[in-house]
Amino acid sequence: MWRHFFLFISILIASHGYTQSVIKKDRLTIKADSLHLEGEYQKALALRNQAIKQNKKASKDEIYFLKAKYFHTQSAYYEFESYSYHNLNKRITKETREQYLDSALQSAIKARDLCLQIKNPDKKFQYDIQNRIYHQTAYLGNWKFALEQAQLGLKILKDTLSQNNKIFVDLIYDIGFINSKLGDYSKAVEKYQLSLDLYKTIIGENNTDVAQAYNNIAVEYRNLGLHKKELESLIKAKNIWETLNNDDDKQFLYRCYGNLFYWYSYYGDFDKAEAYILKKQKLRSDKFATQPNGFLRNKEEIYQDQLNEWYDLMLHYSRKEDTIKTEFYAKSIIKKIKTDKPLLNFETNILSATLKFYANFIKAKNKEYALSLLEKAIKIQQTYKEKYYTKEFPFLLAKAELLFNSEKSLEAKPILETLDSVSKKQEILDRFKLFILKAKINHKNSQNDVAQNNFDAALSLLKTDNTTIEQLTIDNLKPLISFEVIDGFLAMGNFYMDMFKHTNNYINLQKATHRYLLASKIYEQLYLGNHYNNTLYITYNAINTHLLNALENYRNEKLLIKVINAIENNSSKLTWSKFVFNNQRQQLDLPQALINKEEGIKAQLNFYQKAMLSVANNPEEKVMLWKEKIYELKEALLKIQDTIKQKNESYYQFNIKDFDVTNLQKGLENNAVVLKYIQTDTKLYSFLISNKTIKLWSVKNKDVVINTLKSCLETLKNRQQNYQALLNQLKGLLFENDEYKTYEKITIIPDGALHSFPFESLILDKHMPNIGYATSLLLYNEQKATTSNFESVKLGAFCASNVGAKLPNAPKEINAILKIFKGKAFLNASKAEFLNQSNQFNVLHLAMHSNINETQPDYSSLNFYGKDKQLFISELYNETFNANMVVLSACETGNGFYENGEGVISLSRAFNYAGIPSTVVSLWKVDDEATSKVMTYFYEHLKQGEKKDEALKNAKLDYLEHTDDELLKHPYYWSGFVLTGNTDALVKSGTYYWYCLFILLLLLFVFRKRLIQLFKK
Repeated sequence: MWRHFFLFISILIASHGYTQSVIKKDRLTIKADSLHLEGEYQKALALRNQAIKQNKKASKDEIYFLKAKYFHTQSAYYEFESYSYHNLNKRITKETREQYLDSALQSAIKARDLCLQIKNPDKKFQYDIQNRIYHQTAYLGNWKFALEQAQLGLKILKDTLSQNNKIFVDLIYDIGFINSKLGDYSKAVEKYQLSLDLYKTIIGENNTDVAQAYNNIAVEYRNLGLHKKELESLIKAKNIWETLNNDDDKQFLYRCYGNLFYWYSYYGDFDKAEAYILKKQKLRSDKFATQPNGFLRNKEEIYQDQLNEWYDLMLHYSRKEDTIKTEFYAKSIIKKIKTDKPLLNFETNILSATLKFYANFIKAKNKEYALSLLEKAIKIQQTYKEKYYTKEFPFLLAKAELLFNSEKSLEAKPILETLDSVSKKQEILDRFKLFILKAKINHKNSQNDVAQNNFDAALSLLKTDNTTIEQLTIDNLKPLISFEVIDGFLAMGNFYMDMFKHTNNYINLQKATHRYLLASKIYEQLYLGNHYNNTLYITYNAINTHLLNALENYRNEKLLIKVINAIENNSSKLTWSKFVFNNQRQQLDLPQALINKEEGIKAQLNFYQKAMLSVANNPEEKVMLWKEKIYELKEALLKIQDTIKQKNESYYQFNIKDFDVTNLQKGLENNAVVLKYIQTDTKLYSFLISNKTIKLWSVKNKDVVINTLKSCLETLKNRQQNYQALLNQLKGLLFENDEYKTYEKITIIPDGALHSFPFESLILDKHMPNIGYATSLLLYNEQKATTSNFESVKLGAFCASNVGAKLPNAPKEINAILKIFKGKAFLNASKAEFLNQSNQFNVLHLAMHSNINETQPDYSSLNFYGKDKQLFISELYNETFNANMVVLSACETGNGFYENGEGVISLSRAFNYAGIPSTVVSLWKVDDEATSKVMTYFYEHLKQGEKKDEALKNAKLDYLEHTDDELLKHPYYWSGFVLTGNTDALVKSGTYYWYCLFILLLLLFVFRKRLIQLFKK
């Protein structure tokens, strides 16, 4: 939130470092100074009065000095009395508080005027007076005058102190705060940053002053649209205050939590946002909050805090698309703030912002009412412009945009002219929005030359050097990283794309693509690399749609590479980053104490996550407590993992690397390709990537493909016999021609519903390529790099089935594969047994039931034996496995809930999280007997040194060859098993043949005499 408690009661300072006055202090003055410092102002005033009377014959300078001392103490006394407004035990009115402050200010001014008449004044004392003047002026809300007085104080200090003195830095900080109140956010950032750097030099990082500077600079970053910088500063502030853990700092931590709630809600990470609102509410329930030195000390502060929270919750629920709660909070604010009386500063800000938001919220239903709400907001801003330094610019801009969207461009014109006249005084983000809006209006009115000038002006605002517009990269732009700026760049691109369609001039297409790629780069900096959310996905999808549309019209390989890289760098990095961390940590020798601590946190986290499954049967207070515990434990786990990364930096440099498809190409074999699918709202694109070339393979109507795919899936899962015609139809859509036959290996990167379909069912024959899958190019590139060292295979086979469980062949399957590879069987295995024993093996085979939870995908599970039998996806996320491959011989282990941006939330994905580079999974409920046969054939081929994708293909072919019943040859029985990730062989190619040759030679040696006799006959 942008309103902060103005941290300052009184600066009491030692005299060293100042230019001293020649005036000598008498005994009474020295004692009065001591009482003043102790806050005994009335006693000090009595002594100062005596000193004046006893020194009537003193020099003019001495008399002025004594009188100035008197008025300074009187000013301190009145100011101290004004603090009673914040003391619930004294309860003075707001009017009385202002009277005290005004009297304090008048006394301070008298003290200053007297001090100015002294030939050689005490600089320490002179600054003390000036300090009181600017603070008291600020407390009264006269921020312009406060800035003037603070700057006068700065002149005094510049003559007497170095910049490394904390008193000097405190003043720089205060000037930053005053600039913020005046709406000069750029200047506020400048001063906060200066004070921040100096604080860290003088008092170190771990200090409340530093935290306060971080928190306040974050708020200014928000006002300026620098959202990435905003979060970085907030996290630093939070970490300092949580480490200090002092009661006096709780008021600041409370506001910091509120700011973090706002940020994560804006970003779309609603779980994390709600975790911070819980933390904030917990602090509010602390008794300290309402104590005299707390932060909710009277009705006004409680009222302001309530309005602030309602406003943030209104925005939060609008982002969550909860219309009922959004309207509730909007209407509550509008009803609560009474406009029939003069508004307070915070009421002015919150009410106008709420009216502006609500107008935008209801504009689709009622444009006229929305306009009337904006009119009210503008009137409030104009009414309080002189008193509270309000700015009507963004409100007028919102009105002009609403008029434009309501087909009332003529009414918007005079507003735009007004905005133009004052635009140079506005912050860059507001000016950027103005140019974008003007350009849109120009374009709609066919004023394309003017529109181009305005779009270029918007882009020029963000330039940091003399680079020409068409040569601009993200490095030449100011760090305005926000969804609003991305929208502006997309609007620029759309303009040039429209120009291209009308003129067929490829220069316009290049300009459009340039703007889209810049939007993509801004998005890449905004995205934090963690879990995707709806807000992120909507923007990601919009950027992709525009980039791919441009690519369709300009099939240039250089552009194609840029587009693929942009899409891949902006896609979810969560699974990739988790895989890299857990896969690489296997090579580290970690301290046992750190491992034990991590395991303890994981155990607690699993407990509370499972508890959330029964929320319906528990009171809301308990559920809220569990949510808070889950958040705290996740944060603790992240801190431990960050510690591991920091201690082993050579392993964990992956976060700074951009994906580059040309690096992927270098690792592809000559006869191997990657086939990547990308869907937009209306189209399905496929890209063919080999080690020599990249091309846009096909563009299809998405609805046609998806409808055909759904029909095929239904036909396969229901074992219908008339499946071939449908499969051929889908084959023509997904494999545009027979080019795939020229390759030995294809890796499929599906998108959307394609995740649930086995491509082998379309093309299976002896000459087909080997087929593998991956969830992203980024992850596949990393999985490919985890090459096997060809150690002997140690297979851990876990079974949880019996005849009653309708998986009678599972034990047979386990026994069969253990005859092929050495290992150990765990029949009727418990979950605890699996977790305790699994890391002894480099191949894991699990034959058991699974449970897919469509509504809460993280609670899909593998079902072991015992009371605590379910191993949830959410638990697997917290595990690390040493295995090179896991085979999930269970139903639907590759299936699950599809989440936009994240892909399928499945058991397969969970094992990728845990660091396993290869998984074999099923896409539907598989037949027990057919599964047993396919799995046995699969391991037999692996034993022969075949690569995993080749072994799985041949296992399916073997199944078809050795199955006599034509009904059992239906693709339902064999095609549902797919391999994702690394496809390397488990054993060296040829090992099996040398083994066979050795056995043959051994037999020849044993039976050599009989063979000789046989040949003699």
